[in-house]
Amino acid sequence: MMKKWNQVKKYTAIALTAAMTASGAAGCSQGGGDNRQDSDTPAAAQESESPEAEKESSATLVLKNGIIQTMVSEDDTAEAIAVNGDEIVYVGDSDGAEAYIGDSTEVIDLDGAMVTPGFMDGHMHAANGWVTKLFAVSFAECKTNADYIEAVKTFADENPDVEVITGGRFDLNNYAQDDGTNPGPSKEDLDQACSDRPVILKSVDGHSYWVNSKALELAEITKDTKDPNAGVISRNEDGTPRGMLTDTAKDLVAELAEQVQYTDEMYMEAAEKFQEEAHSMGITGMTSCPSGNDDAISGFYKLEESGELSLRLKSAKVANPEIAPEEMIEIVKKHGEAYQDSEWIDTNVVKIFADGVTEGKTGVFLEPYLESAGKGADYKGNPIWTDEQFNEMAAALDKEGIQLHTHAIGDGAVNQTLNAYEYAEEQNGKRDSRFTITHVCAVTPDDIQRLASLKVVSALQFLWMYADPLFELEKAMIGEERALAMYPVKDMQEQGCILSGASDYSVSPYNVLDEIETGVTRNSPYTEDTEDMYRNPEQSVSAYTVLEAYTKNVAYENFWDEKLGTIETGKKADLAVLGQNILTCNPEKISETPVLYTIAGGKIVYKNDATKN
Repeated sequence: MMKKWNQVKKYTAIALTAAMTASGAAGCSQGGGDNRQDSDTPAAAQESESPEAEKESSATLVLKNGIIQTMVSEDDTAEAIAVNGDEIVYVGDSDGAEAYIGDSTEVIDLDGAMVTPGFMDGHMHAANGWVTKLFAVSFAECKTNADYIEAVKTFADENPDVEVITGGRFDLNNYAQDDGTNPGPSKEDLDQACSDRPVILKSVDGHSYWVNSKALELAEITKDTKDPNAGVISRNEDGTPRGMLTDTAKDLVAELAEQVQYTDEMYMEAAEKFQEEAHSMGITGMTSCPSGNDDAISGFYKLEESGELSLRLKSAKVANPEIAPEEMIEIVKKHGEAYQDSEWIDTNVVKIFADGVTEGKTGVFLEPYLESAGKGADYKGNPIWTDEQFNEMAAALDKEGIQLHTHAIGDGAVNQTLNAYEYAEEQNGKRDSRFTITHVCAVTPDDIQRLASLKVVSALQFLWMYADPLFELEKAMIGEERALAMYPVKDMQEQGCILSGASDYSVSPYNVLDEIETGVTRNSPYTEDTEDMYRNPEQSVSAYTVLEAYTKNVAYENFWDEKLGTIETGKKADLAVLGQNILTCNPEKISETPVLYTIAGGKIVYKNDATKN
């Protein structure tokens, strides 16, 4: 039976069991340090009993009678929070919060509900999925190749004036063969749906395009066209292009894809839909790293200009080997000029692709792919950058104080990235760079130690850590033993690595509660029948560890830790209110936890129907 995101099942109210309440709601722990206000009446109220003074000491919002998981430490809990404007002004027991309640204070009786810092996502491609849903061919409801063809045909028939048809995302698993090979989708199938206009469709992982014959013709891709460096043109047995272009091979149809232009209003609508959806999941912040430098992210800029943005955004630009380091520095500076004083948008970060993806045969490994991958006996994947190019870009950006955020899937790409980060540190000296690598799917024990010693942030996709359909593709490329060994999170934690949480949306869903459950169980959060879906459960970690990854550690990754990531006085009031204690409940039920409220900047931006009067 499928589980549903954010579905309020048996939690018809906000109540918790007595056992959960006993685990921490009785009052503050002794480990809170100076993040508390004294539970006595606040100083402003003590100084004067006048109505004016009482009004000045009042909070705009008070949450009381709950389990407040501050994330300062695992045993640091409280009962109540007072918020004035966008700032937390009190964390302590419920009696102490009473002094902050005035005539205009909104009060939420949590009745034992859990409060955490607002969830954050350390690596995603924000709003892209909504652009597709609203304005392109969407495969969201499709399961098979036949479904894809029907969806394309329907869109083409209903949109005769669209000159280039785009959308996605197709699942490469639909094309696996009994002999372990996977040729991918074919242009001939797409031609059945639309042959008079180019069709360009993304894969689930975003690293491949499925194109029809018209697109290949216009891009002049033929049997004689060679694979570009770090890219793959899938081919039929006779060498003709089959219809799938992976990683840098996508660039061959870039001019066609760029003909599709969305308006600012379209991007803004997609951003609004995404923001609403994200808040329903308790999410208040994200790191958005586009695949290129023109992206749906502009919709969030429009929301910020109109005063409607309530998601904190770290927005990256993308570097590639064709861009000189000094040019990249200017791109980043120009990007940041408009948002220097923004409360909601930060820039000053560059994304680098060190490799592609395993299933696309473009991930870079230290050991060869299987011969069934079809790339020869010694093929390990081709790096996108030479070592010299990567080192020089990393050093130049780091010298300017620009943060580096690198995509690395294979252990070879992780190794090359760490070499570049070490080079930058050697050239510029130790500084608070907060170098980040996202994915880190395969990594050697030696490089786990280097991740820790360099204090590199690993932005991990916890939802990838069970035997999902992608696991079948990875096994077909590198073998079951190596595929099972991916995501050694416990080893990384024990070595002292900094782990942040990420989804890589719209490659995969971005519900943080699903991700937390998967990190604990190493099993699917979606179905009850999960007996054969465990993936290396010895590498599971605690719910607190994964919660920390999606709160405190994303704040650290983004240089937001002075204002976000923990519940302390003086910090921004970005909070998620949950219908059960996810640290003490059955781990297999974490994904069923309802989000009751989401608070961003001190304002309630999401309220579950079960909490409405």
